[in-house]
Amino acid sequence: MDDDSCDLAIIGPGLTGMSAAIAAYSKNPDLRINLYGLPFDSNTAKKGEIENIPGTDKIVGVDLIQKVTEQLEKLNAESAQKVVKEMKEQQGVHKVSLSISLLQLEQASSIHIINDNVKTVNQIETGFEIITESQKHNAKAVILSTGLPELKNSIKGEENFVHKGVSHCAVCDGALFRGRKAVIIGIGNFIARGTLHLREYCRKITVICPEAELGCDKRFLKKIERTQNIKIHYNINLESVEVVGSNVVQGVKFTKEGEEKEISTDVVFIELKDKPNLTLLQGLDIDVNDDGFIQTNEFNSTNIKGLFAAGTVKGEIDYSTILMGDGYKTGIFATDYLEQ
Repeated sequence: MDDDSCDLAIIGPGLTGMSAAIAAYSKNPDLRINLYGLPFDSNTAKKGEIENIPGTDKIVGVDLIQKVTEQLEKLNAESAQKVVKEMKEQQGVHKVSLSISLLQLEQASSIHIINDNVKTVNQIETGFEIITESQKHNAKAVILSTGLPELKNSIKGEENFVHKGVSHCAVCDGALFRGRKAVIIGIGNFIARGTLHLREYCRKITVICPEAELGCDKRFLKKIERTQNIKIHYNINLESVEVVGSNVVQGVKFTKEGEEKEISTDVVFIELKDKPNLTLLQGLDIDVNDDGFIQTNEFNSTNIKGLFAAGTVKGEIDYSTILMGDGYKTGIFATDYLEQ
């Protein structure tokens, strides 16, 4: 196989994509697998404490990604050892010890994490062409596991205060605002985890929720409700919300029950999720549902032969265990397809 080719390309190396890689390797360690993207920029890496993984008490999202990344490195070491053993059998121990290089060991690895974002996926006669910001590869099959992007510039004043008190990751930046007041905007477990993370640092936390309920697990909600320095405002029309200040964030305005309110704050964490971003597939006629999620069959295969989808990009619930399982089974299905 050429250096610019692989058997399986996985776009989005978060928890879903890396689980798919582990499954594909386990089923067939002779496959060459490329993962594209930045693992530590994934949604899981930006989560706070995750408590619903069987066998694990609790783990912070970034630590979970670190552990899975280390697991992939161990699989690669296993691949390299296999190649060295085969070379010794063919060429003799002494010749191999003199000729083996780091480059050869790298090429012997089965799983390659390519820290480059994919711009375009094209269908070609042999499968797919993967075009990144700096290189081009061919793949026989593709798994799309890009997750859901952040919804940015959706709140008035947001764009004016980026890096001046507006952040899109409470887990990443919460510690920078120790002893300060914080506002976090959004809904679901992602917001609940972020809020619970902030209570370790911020003296007062205000949650602005666009729905009648926070939409998170009750386990998280009970912890939030027991914390005295957290206040939640429900049923807030996000179109009424505005980040205000002079050179830095100083407050947030919003309308609640017809009454205009303004609260002072030092930071605003805006953590809203958008619909799947499928611009990299714009040259492919892929089926999506009315909500913009990729449609797949029972084998997580799309309507395009050789193209699979896994995780939240196809509408799966954003639970770590579900994302692991969906990625893992998609890795198996893609390997089955390649072996046919």
